[in-house]
Amino acid sequence: MTFTPSQKGVSAILLAAGSSSRMGQAKQLLPLGSSTVLAQTLEHARAAAVDEVVLVLGSSAEPIRHQLPQTLLAGIKVVVNHDYEQGMASSLRSGLSALDPQSAAALILLGDQPFTLPQTLDRIIQAYRDSGAQIVIPTHQGTRGNPVLLARSVFSEAMALKGDVGCRAIFRNHLEGIVNVEVEDLGVLLDIDDREDYERLAKK
Repeated sequence: MTFTPSQKGVSAILLAAGSSSRMGQAKQLLPLGSSTVLAQTLEHARAAAVDEVVLVLGSSAEPIRHQLPQTLLAGIKVVVNHDYEQGMASSLRSGLSALDPQSAAALILLGDQPFTLPQTLDRIIQAYRDSGAQIVIPTHQGTRGNPVLLARSVFSEAMALKGDVGCRAIFRNHLEGIVNVEVEDLGVLLDIDDREDYERLAKK
């Protein structure tokens, strides 16, 4: 399949609405170095070559918004998903709905993946621009990771998802439209699901 490259805008959607039930507290605010899990993820998103950043909050939205540095929130579009208990799909829908209508693609970042480097995000974006793919997925040593980039042509499918599923649920519908980009950044495979993950990764 031949893709048509696009030079239109790319947005970042940072999903951070979860209730952190396995952690027992808001993992978005857990200390990480001189920052917090969410603040570091947001810093990396801001440093990437995106045209806008949409931050989706839900559980503990006000405490999280209050504790994030205001300088970090400057220019960020903050959306509160009041239906966050319905699962990740509702947050993805909230983020996509808030995008600039001129945005051609969205990089879907997870709030519990603070180790993915800005240059890795840029590489994913460049792979999209070079290929015009519908979906771009980073891989590390052959294993697929996050964040995933979605072109606008698949937004409607992603917005139709329900429950605690992410955009991976639509991959099987676009096997010819997917580009995998190999990266050296182990961060695309590292997320913080529970206290054990946090204590192990916080030491890195």
